[in-house]
Amino acid sequence: MDINYFEQVWSKKKTDKTACQAFWDGRAEEFNEKKQKNRGDKRLNGVLELLVTKGMLKEDGCILDIGCGPGKYSVEFARHAKSVAGIDISPKMIEFAGENARVAGLENTSFNTMDWEAADLAALGWERKFDLVFASMCPGINSRSTLEKMVKAGKGFCFISTFVERKDSVRDALSSFIDWENAKRDFSKTIYCGFNILWLMGFHPEITYLDTEWENVYTLEKAVSMYTSHFEMSHPLSSGQKAYISEYLGKISENGHVNEKIDAKIAWMYWKI
Repeated sequence: MDINYFEQVWSKKKTDKTACQAFWDGRAEEFNEKKQKNRGDKRLNGVLELLVTKGMLKEDGCILDIGCGPGKYSVEFARHAKSVAGIDISPKMIEFAGENARVAGLENTSFNTMDWEAADLAALGWERKFDLVFASMCPGINSRSTLEKMVKAGKGFCFISTFVERKDSVRDALSSFIDWENAKRDFSKTIYCGFNILWLMGFHPEITYLDTEWENVYTLEKAVSMYTSHFEMSHPLSSGQKAYISEYLGKISENGHVNEKIDAKIAWMYWKI
């Protein structure tokens, strides 16, 4: 199998960029609230420890955080590195990230709304610029071209954190009704195809796995809005499908809230350029 095989297997499914931005804007406040509690977060601390141990996070380093959200990692990186540039498709995520850096008294960060797939590295002056190119749970790393763009932006290391398995009690139940190909999520492709593409490019990625579980609780109104927006990223919803989502969530809600349980296996893949 050559590199073109893995490129084809990893072929990107079409997404509505406007719906995608709206979805992540709608979750920005939720993610920011979680970020306020993250300094004791086991996964965050594990990533930081790995980056330091492997020599990927250094005091004189310049870091690019793709899909930075409200700055969960960017803010922590800025405490240990020379500079951090964070990008995200969601303007609200970027707004929170900038505010969190200001509150932390960090002046070595910059945050910009940007779609990684469309980013022009030459125009940005980002070719071979960063000592660490970092992407955690970033939907923008979704193809050979977006992976190769990470490599092109780096001069030191690259790091990807993503799910290889994930079970969502509510979303998966809804997916069985919203029955089209784009509604199905195959988390394994990023690591499976990404590893093989990198290997065939001459790199030697390392992978670390960890198991995790958590719960999300939303008001019924928030849940209806969020799950509807999630599916609209892949395909327009009919009025009947929207009604089903609302009715189903209403049935499983308790005291006006929807509780979702998530079980997942996460992979950290990293390599030296």
